Order: sequence, then C-alpha cells, then structure tokens
Amino acid sequence: MGAAALIALAFAGPASAQAWGDPVWSDEFNATEAGAAPDASKWTFDVGGSGWGNHELEVYCAPGSATPAPCDAKQPNAFQDGQGHLIIRASKVGEEPARLGAWTSARLKTLGLEDFQYGRMESCMKLPVGAGLWPAFWMLGTAGKWPAGGEIDIMENIPESGGSGAGLGPTKIQSTIHGPSTSEQGKFSLAGIFTFPPGQRIDDSTSACHAYGAIWSPFMLQMYMDDWRKPFFIHTAADVPAGGRWVFNAPFYFLLNLAVGGDWPGPPNGTTPSPADMVVDYVRVYKASGVVAPAMTADALKARGDAVRNTIVELRSAVETGFVFLACETEVPGSACAVDTGNALNRTVVDFRSGGSQKAKITLTSGDASRRDDAGTAGAFVMVTVYTVSGEQSHLAIPVE
Repeated sequence: MGAAALIALAFAGPASAQAWGDPVWSDEFNATEAGAAPDASKWTFDVGGSGWGNHELEVYCAPGSATPAPCDAKQPNAFQDGQGHLIIRASKVGEEPARLGAWTSARLKTLGLEDFQYGRMESCMKLPVGAGLWPAFWMLGTAGKWPAGGEIDIMENIPESGGSGAGLGPTKIQSTIHGPSTSEQGKFSLAGIFTFPPGQRIDDSTSACHAYGAIWSPFMLQMYMDDWRKPFFIHTAADVPAGGRWVFNAPFYFLLNLAVGGDWPGPPNGTTPSPADMVVDYVRVYKASGVVAPAMTADALKARGDAVRNTIVELRSAVETGFVFLACETEVPGSACAVDTGNALNRTVVDFRSGGSQKAKITLTSGDASRRDDAGTAGAFVMVTVYTVSGEQSHLAIPVE
C-alpha cells in the first residue's frame, strides 16, 4: 500500500446539494374556530404539578379537563386561536405567585402518536418574557428512562436573572443535548447559546415569529435560529465526554411547553404577566434529499517522531451540501486517532456550504513510543468515515507506516 494516495469511492451519480422540500410532518394550527383544542391525532398532554424534576410551580392541564385541580375546562391552557396559531398559556390562579400550584400551563407531546428519527425539526414561535417563565421546544428519546434515552433541547429561554446558572433574557436562547454517562452525575450535557442580532427579541412585535430548529443527522446535531443555513451550535458523537454515550441515532418525540418557576429560571413574582402566552405558528419536520458523501484521498500516516503520525485528507463534494461529520477509528494497538478540520463551530465537521474542496488533518497518537514500529502495525490502517445530513457515507482506509 505504501505512501500512495487512497481514494474513497462515494459518487454513484451526480452529487446533489442539500435540499429539504416540503414538510413530511407538520401542524400548522389552522383550525378556523377560536378556542379549538390542538389536533388530537398529533398531540397528547402531560398533566399534573409534581415539579417535573426541576421544582417547577405550574400544574399542567389538558384541554377540556378540570382535573387535576386547579385546572379549568372553561379556561384551557392550550388552544388554537383561529388565526393559524397554537397558544400555550400560563395563568396565575393563586394569590402567591411563587407557590406550587399557583399557576396552570400546558405541555404537549407527540409520544405514542408520532416518533421521529433524523431530519430538520423546526417551530416558529413568539415567546413570553417575565420572571420565572421557561418556554421550551424539545425532544425526548423513546428508549429508556431519562437520561438513558437522551434529550434534545432545540430552544429554551429563561429570564436574565433569578435562577441558578447563567441567565438568558429576551435576546438569547439556549440549545442543549443531554445523554447518559457513567460519571457521578449520570449524564452529560453539551450546550450553545445564540444571541439575537441587535434590535431583535424573542417577543418581537414586528416579526410574526422566530424559527428555532435542529438539523439532526447520524452522529451530528446542528441548531439554528431563523436560517437553517447558519447553525450556531454543532455537536457530534466525537464531542461526548469520557463515560458518556451518544444516544441520538434513535427515535425521539416532540414536546412543547411553558413552565413557570424551577431551579434554572427562578421563581415568578408580582411582575410576571398573567396570562403569559407562548404563540406557536407551526411545527414542521423536513427530510433531506439525498446528499452524496464526499470522495476522499490521503497519503499514508507516517511516523514523524514521538509516536505521532499525521496526514491530510482531501475531500471533494458538490457545493451547498452543507456540513458533514468526519469520524476516524483505528485498530493500531495502544493508539488513538483524531480529526481536525479547523472549523470554528466544530473541529470534526467539514463545511461544504460554499466550496466543493475541503481538507482535514488526521492524527494518530500512541501512548507508547516504543510500539511505533511494532510488527503489530504491519498492515494496519485508520478508517475515516464521512456522514452527510441525509445519512449517506463514504469511507477511506489510510495505511499506517
């Protein structure tokens, strides 16, 4: 095999650009009757006021039900307004605002009705602002008790101050993924914060809504606000910390809710608006058209001293195929490989939004320099795999010399 360049054959036909077409699932909330309940074929509800693991204060209510107290069938917390929107309403029902059960709200989910695996998940909404308010658009895995199944928080917002950790306020949102771990906490979390352009807010009156979305593909999640071509958050399976496990290649379901109070946002107070409305224009799921994986070439990994070997992978793809995830594996005893694309958002992804030729550095390191020339490396190689947003793959076996 020597030092000759190796080529990964990826193209079975003409390369195609990243495209999404029409939604494959959606709810446009187009009921013509003001006050109509959400579509029961698409949404069901969590109910109750247990604190939901976060010391939240609201009681979640299902439309048309007066149980549990203080839910009111005549004052629903989730309804369509007859003008193309879903309203999720938090209402204060007690004199003391920061008391368990002093608020009612709603939490919708698609569990048992529709699960999803990969695609572009997007909702356009206008969010309320006030002490203790915690709107969220998110997903949970269907496999196992949390966090075993994983959690994808596409959008969350909390006040700038009042709770634990970093606040956000009306000009920021946060996206997070949570997964299982053998660490003391039992989970890992990877988060990113988006700051709105000057003059924009989560409760804008000049914009019908802001779109919050996730591009979810094998071993990679991208989060964006308004423009799916410009993600602000990219995490891949390579980012999972030691002891953690990537569980995001399995089915998940949607949740939409407006919580009140809790450890993260802090408590509501006398200034918190009631009612506080989360106005949802739509929820949509798109599937990517086939995006053929890049072709790759590279020279062999050669020792350059101290048990470190490097090579550059040349990748060729069509323009506008978006971000692709680049992974590597090695069977060389006592060694580990790493990918460095130089991308500012994530060093394991390659950006093909504006160019069809890109590069990535592959490094093979060994914890034992004396093993560098062991016979065990004879015939060994590093396998590099590229994954596109539509799931296509290409592979390159790089020999180790």
